[in-house]
Amino acid sequence: MELYKKFLVIYPRYAVVTVLFLFGLAMANYGGGTIINPEEVGHDFLRNFLSDLGKFNSSNMVSMVLFSSALILVGTLFSGHFYYFMKLYPIDRPIGWIVRIGCTIGIFGSICFAGVGLTPHNVLSQPHMFFVNWAFRSFLVTAILISITIFMDKRFLFRYGIGYVLFAVMIFFYILVLEYGPDPKGNDFALVFSVVAQKIIIFVFMLSVCFQSFGNSKLIADISSE
Repeated sequence: MELYKKFLVIYPRYAVVTVLFLFGLAMANYGGGTIINPEEVGHDFLRNFLSDLGKFNSSNMVSMVLFSSALILVGTLFSGHFYYFMKLYPIDRPIGWIVRIGCTIGIFGSICFAGVGLTPHNVLSQPHMFFVNWAFRSFLVTAILISITIFMDKRFLFRYGIGYVLFAVMIFFYILVLEYGPDPKGNDFALVFSVVAQKIIIFVFMLSVCFQSFGNSKLIADISSE
């Protein structure tokens, strides 16, 4: 069970810390500019999307590499996370099929996050938005199906299921922002609204990962003792 513990408990916690560190470095080295004001100096936390850190231009190479590295790390580790999570459940039970569908979609969503990091939005806008949209849509379906899995598995405490439900609800509202929210290019309020919404969902995602790792730790311990 050593690999299970690494991918379901240890690596997710380290990934959150590492990604936050890489994002912080990328912000410190950001070349500047928002979608409304290209002449803006440095990084504005309320007006720069995280994707701005990955812009491809001569003044932003350090930030771009750091941002891309962070999302490739997310894509790689969480693909492994979902793979090992679904292997905890036998395929000959209904719960096994539910978790496999959810985790397979989660692996696709993880790959999409890596794709976000590999497609600078200022030069590859359409592929970038494809990966952004499908990363969150995929994680919404995954969060719903894993919530069902956790509620069906009595080895998980009830609060872990509630945690995933809340995560799913937050993703759903963020998808509504992506689809029907104000155009961030329209005015300053719309830009701030969109940027803050994005950073809230990323914070919730990281918080959810850390919280769920404790439930995974208990599950692995229970399986090991059987």
